[in-house]
Amino acid sequence: MVLPRLITELPADVRVVALGESAHNITEFYELKDRILRHLVEEHGFTAFVMESGFAEGLGVDAWLRGGPADEGDVAAVAAVADVARDGITYRFGECAPMRRQLEWMRTAGVGFYGMDLPGSSTSPRPAVRVIAERTPGRDLRDLARRSDLGGRTEAVVRLAALPSAERDALLADLRALTLRARDSRDGVVARAAASLAAFLDEQEPVRDGEPYPRDVFMADTVRWVLEREERVVVSAHNGHVQRTPLDGRPMMGALLDAELGPAMAVVGMTYDSGPVIRFTERSARPFDWDVHLEQRGPGDPAESAEGFDALVRLDHATLIPGAFERLRAEFEEYR
Repeated sequence: MVLPRLITELPADVRVVALGESAHNITEFYELKDRILRHLVEEHGFTAFVMESGFAEGLGVDAWLRGGPADEGDVAAVAAVADVARDGITYRFGECAPMRRQLEWMRTAGVGFYGMDLPGSSTSPRPAVRVIAERTPGRDLRDLARRSDLGGRTEAVVRLAALPSAERDALLADLRALTLRARDSRDGVVARAAASLAAFLDEQEPVRDGEPYPRDVFMADTVRWVLEREERVVVSAHNGHVQRTPLDGRPMMGALLDAELGPAMAVVGMTYDSGPVIRFTERSARPFDWDVHLEQRGPGDPAESAEGFDALVRLDHATLIPGAFERLRAEFEEYR
């Protein structure tokens, strides 16, 4: 895979390179993003990788990365990166060899990591509550942490929806009160964790047509927060999040950042002509009550538009991360 010309001839005033992908869990997208990151770090002085992954969980990844170089053959280090990737990168994006290899290289190269997304794969407030509790001495949040521990991605949505109304309302009210207390903390990490919690709560309510989703507002704000700490960063997310133009009439993260950064941001989308496509069929109105199907994209399928991107990488063929589809289907079936 050849690096896009936009990357090899990157203008000096670009502070953010946003890398999209038309589908998650594609092996070739992981590999190309890794190559682009290495080039930007080595040739253009980029210092951090910002990912569509939970902000609170990502703090552990960054702490591990900044812990110093590890020997390539160190068995303990290999085990550590697997644990860090599994626990610190949400949506299960870290459960693959390409992501672990990238993290190992980032550790030796001194590259930082930031999650920019909502806690618990956008479904559970527990990780954000934990960060606030750990970094706020003297505040006893043990009961709220226990009640906000809703489990993994699908499990959390199902459990929250199944709570008795009074219990659910009390939990959400207590979480809202915590965000109001913590949002003005002098500890920037606590304040950002509180903002992620506030966005999680706002996502529980309907969003008016034409307005951005709270999740995308938070991700854009987090990129701005990271730019206060890093000079030049790579941002990785779905094409729909990074594109400069609105998606279905809504400004997404990329559009929100474009209004401020303009030419200081370069946006590269990624797609493919043939390969696997994971599709979902709704069974009922219950959360995540979906059938998951693995299909194949072929020549007759509509091509991804280049609108909203400064460059669009189009691969002839793509492959799924081994086991990704099976894990996703098993997760949905477990909580059906």
